[in-house]
Amino acid sequence: MQKLLLVLSPLVLLLTAACASSKPAAPAKEYHLTGEVMRIDAQVRSATIKHEKIEGWMEAMTMEFPVHDAKEFEKLAPGKKITATVYVSGDEFWIGNIQVTP
Repeated sequence: MQKLLLVLSPLVLLLTAACASSKPAAPAKEYHLTGEVMRIDAQVRSATIKHEKIEGWMEAMTMEFPVHDAKEFEKLAPGKKITATVYVSGDEFWIGNIQVTP
C-alpha cells in the first residue's frame, strides 16, 4: 500500500498543479476584414486573402487565414470579394462570419 501511495502522490500533485495553473481562456477579440480571396487550401481549410487594413490589428497585405467552420469555408473561392470577422485569441487567429460581397 505504501508503494502505491509513493507512486500516486507525485501524480496527484502534478495534476493538482496543472489544474490550478490553467486560466480560463479569454474571449477572442474581433476585427472587421474586407478583401479578396486569392486562393484556398481545402486540405487545411485556409484561405489566402488580399485584405485592406484591419483596423486595430494589421496593415493591408496578403496572408493566409484559417477557417474553423466548414460551412463558412464553403463560401470561399478565388476571386470572390468578402467581408469577414477576424477572431484573435492569444497567438491564434481565424476568420468567420464570412459574407460574399458583389
